[in-house]
Amino acid sequence: MDNLNSHQAMYGYIIKLMQEHAETTDDALLFEALQHNDIKHACQAIREIRSEEVEFQHLTLRFGGDGEQSVYQFDLSQNIQYCLDLFSLYLAIRQTQFQLETFHPDLISNVVVPLRLDALDWPQGQTFFEQVVQCHGKAFAHVIPSLQLNSAQGFNPQALLLIEKIEQSAYSVWFEVSPPCEMLGQIAALKPAMLKLSISLEDKENRQALIPVIKQLRKNKIKWVASRVASQKELNQYKLLGASYYFGYFSDIPTALSFKTFESDSEVW
Repeated sequence: MDNLNSHQAMYGYIIKLMQEHAETTDDALLFEALQHNDIKHACQAIREIRSEEVEFQHLTLRFGGDGEQSVYQFDLSQNIQYCLDLFSLYLAIRQTQFQLETFHPDLISNVVVPLRLDALDWPQGQTFFEQVVQCHGKAFAHVIPSLQLNSAQGFNPQALLLIEKIEQSAYSVWFEVSPPCEMLGQIAALKPAMLKLSISLEDKENRQALIPVIKQLRKNKIKWVASRVASQKELNQYKLLGASYYFGYFSDIPTALSFKTFESDSEVW
């Protein structure tokens, strides 16, 4: 088994995977970008919806000098998408480790990282995740995977076991949903710590699709996060609907996070 007990070993493992699995022109483009440190996290505050206090930090991968593009808008093969999810988890571990070494424990922000469950169920992803837990468990204890599910696959026993393993080691586990959500009942049965809702309230059809989801969340007393909040009007609507937290450009512009080379192995904020 690969020994990924250092940040450099984790990075090297991902680079090797991307090199082996690149298929499309965009795969090659993002592989080169990653090697040149042009893929990084954009960090955005998640706030309590009433007090507006910052409770978590949301991390997403961005491409370009100013981090202006989502990496997932490109024509990427499935395995390269999985590699990018692993890279996002790697960056979250580095950020959290920096916090552990720099700040008082009470000042550490737990980070929310969107991840495909399939990426961690992929054999190479399983190896990576096991090494994260074994070698970087202290940092991972401040990470909140926000899991994206494959509705076609559903919750098979292997998926449920993997979710349980993640819950045992991470700060908590969230799930991402976009109405209509066929798996909402199954997700609710797991009693998740939080759901992250991705939807725009500007569209009438979206608002109608949201109603049964909100009813289900209220019935099961599940907390949820409103994402991509773009205006005070939307924020007021989410308050009325019962959101516990929110984030979006309305309140916070994402901040790009990057790292120095491994010669010094230190971070730049």
